Formats: sequence, C-alpha cells, structure tokens
Amino acid sequence: MPSPIDLAASDYWSMGVATVVIIATILALQRTRIGKATRAVSDNPALAAASGIDVDRVIRVVWISGAVLAGLAGILLGLAQGINFQMGFQILLLIFAAVTLGGLGTAYGALVGSIVVGMFISVSTLWIPVELKNVGALGILIVILLVRPQGILGRAQRVG
Repeated sequence: MPSPIDLAASDYWSMGVATVVIIATILALQRTRIGKATRAVSDNPALAAASGIDVDRVIRVVWISGAVLAGLAGILLGLAQGINFQMGFQILLLIFAAVTLGGLGTAYGALVGSIVVGMFISVSTLWIPVELKNVGALGILIVILLVRPQGILGRAQRVG
C-alpha cells in the first residue's frame, strides 16, 4: 500500500539532523553558561557587561555559531533542492518573513516563525498554485503583523 508521504532517505536524514541541531541549540541557550550569557547580552548588553559578562566574547560566539548553523542549513538545503548559485536568494524573503513573524530579537521567535511559514507554504499548495506558495507566506506575515505588530513572540516596546 503506497504511503501518502513519499520521501527519499536523504530527506529523513535531513529532518533528523535538523531536529537534533534545533534541540541542541535550544538546550545550549537554556543550560550552558555561554547560552545564559547570550540571553543576558541579548536582553541588555550594558547590564550584562556590568555583571561581568564579556560582551565581545559572547557576540563573537554568537556570530560563529550563526555562521556554522547557516552553513549547515545551506548543506541541508542543497541536499533537498539541489545546488545552484541562487539558492540563498530564493529563500531570503522567506527567512525574513519567518524571523519578522516570530519576533525580531528572539531566537525562539525565529524558530516559531520559521515553523509557521514552513507549514503554511507546505499546506498552501493544496489551494494555490505551487508557483505562488511564497506569496501565501508573505500574506500570512502581513495578516499576523496587522494583528500583532511585534511578531508572535516579540515584546511590545516603544521605539524612539
């Protein structure tokens, strides 16, 4: 009997690697000293520096970790969609939508926003043509930002 979901072995491996990396990142942010320092610097750099946290070191670790995670994401995307010179450009708008939707400045918001955008893109192809699936993701971004301008997990704060 055929399965309703037909995936290649590389797709299962990619999902497994992505799940392990997401869980490891969440645990690192929650339970390690550098993770706690990262959250402190993200919340208030001046107060973190006054508490004895080396803000420059934390920023360096975040940039390196971000580069490693982006490289891994590129590898997994290349396995799933094939490699071409525009593969980053093709998903750039979706990344922006996911981060903005989740709430700027929160790692967990980016995770939630990317899950919402990814699920919406996958499910939306049932009703709209595949060529327009990214437009649907931007539509959901607009709707949610009209209701909650700071994003799903963002904090409302006054600017200026």
